Amino acid sequence: MKNNMHLVVSFLLITGAISAQETIRHDDTNTWFTMLNRLTINSKWSVSNEIHERTGAFLSEQGTFLLRPSVDYHLNNNVEFSVGYSYINNKPNDPNPSQKIGVIENNMWEQVLLKNDIGKVHFQHRFRQENRWFDKVGHNLDGTYTKTGTNYANRFRYRLTVNTDVKKFENGKSLFFQAFDEVWIPQTDKLAPKSLSRNWLYLGLGYKFNPKSNIQLGYMNQWDVLGTNSYISTPILQTTFVRNFDL
Repeated sequence: MKNNMHLVVSFLLITGAISAQETIRHDDTNTWFTMLNRLTINSKWSVSNEIHERTGAFLSEQGTFLLRPSVDYHLNNNVEFSVGYSYINNKPNDPNPSQKIGVIENNMWEQVLLKNDIGKVHFQHRFRQENRWFDKVGHNLDGTYTKTGTNYANRFRYRLTVNTDVKKFENGKSLFFQAFDEVWIPQTDKLAPKSLSRNWLYLGLGYKFNPKSNIQLGYMNQWDVLGTNSYISTPILQTTFVRNFDL
C-alpha cells in the first residue's frame, strides 16, 4: 500500500509542477474514440487490439488514427507481459504546432502490467518501452514540407490506473470510476531517460454491462512540452468501448 501511495503522491507532484510552469491553454476540446478488444486463448495467453480515432477542434479536424495489436502472456492474475506493434497516422492538427504535414509512425513495444487491490480499489502499473520509426520532415526553400527519410527514437511510458465500483446493480451491471496518470519520457539510444515530454491525467466514469464489456466517458488533460519551462495544455473528451472474448 505504501508503494501505491508514494506513486500517487509522485504523480500529483509532477502534475502540480507542470501546472506551475508557463502553460499555454489550447481552447478547442479534442475528441478521442477508443475501442479495446481482447481474445483469451487460455489461462496463459491472449491477443489484444486497440483502435483509436482522435479528432481535434471538437470533431472538426482529423487528428490521429492508431492501430495497436499485441500478444499477451499472463504469468498469474497480477502480472502480465505483452509485445506489440503500433501503426500511427498523424495528421497536422492542434496542439501540434511543429507538425506541418501528415506523418506515419511504426513502433514495436514491450510491456509489463502489474495489478494489485487495496480493499475495493484496483491498481494497475503499466510499464511500456517503445522502439519508434517515424517520418522525418524537411523544410523546402519554397516554404513547403516534404518527407526526407525515417527517424528512430526510444521512449518509455509509465501509467498508474485506479479503478473502483461506484454502484453495483442487482442485474450484475455496475457503474465504476477510473482515473490514470501517464508520463512519457524520451530516451537516448542507450535507453537513458532524457526529459519529460508529455503527461496525461484522466478522470472518467464507466458502465459495465458484464465482466467482458463496458463503456467509458471521461475527461483527460494533456500537457506537451514546448520549451524548458513552457507547456501546452489540451482538454480532451474521451469515449472508450471495451469488448473482450474467450476462444
